[in-house]
Amino acid sequence: IYDAYSAPDWDFYKMSGSETAAFLLLISQRYLPQNVVTQVLEWGCGPARVVRHLTSAFGSKAEVYGSDYNRETIQWCTQAIPEVHFTLNGLLPPLPFADGFFDFVYSISVFTHLSESVIDQWIDEICRITHSGSIVVITTNGDSFLVKLLPDELETYRSKGFVVRGNVEEGKRAFSSCQSPAFLLDKFSARFEVSEFAPASFPYTEQDMWVLRKP
Repeated sequence: IYDAYSAPDWDFYKMSGSETAAFLLLISQRYLPQNVVTQVLEWGCGPARVVRHLTSAFGSKAEVYGSDYNRETIQWCTQAIPEVHFTLNGLLPPLPFADGFFDFVYSISVFTHLSESVIDQWIDEICRITHSGSIVVITTNGDSFLVKLLPDELETYRSKGFVVRGNVEEGKRAFSSCQSPAFLLDKFSARFEVSEFAPASFPYTEQDMWVLRKP
């Protein structure tokens, strides 16, 4: 629980995961034709705070997948939550899925721990594994996180639209990055249509939410 959410509170952990899964179902119903989702992926699932609840939220017609680059976490998830298909990924692509495999992909607080070059590669990979009309939900740290930046970090954010607090292994929780809405809009628009941008609104994270559709 601490690794996934920095808070050892069992009840809150379960509640936040369940309610986030229900929120994602509403997003899929809003943007997908006929409300049909047959293949759904959480990229960067951690110890399955959210994805464990998707089989009940999305129903029996949906096949649910989770991927993460923490080998120990994926081993535990595979044993503990057999109704979800888990796979190990690297810090860099690819994922072990065919082109256009998923209808719905989401990623909660993963771009927040990656560098710009790695983010670019994952945007391309997420585009590869989705098909025309698929929906992608991504959360990021944007303008609402400016109060947490140091003066030099704030200057970099305002001038470049992107700032990293690194000096630790990339992908770990302590590796932190913020991206401005304008910065990400350029990147996402190269591959996707931006259906919705909701600043500081994703449940339980205070992160920006992007809803993208593959053309």
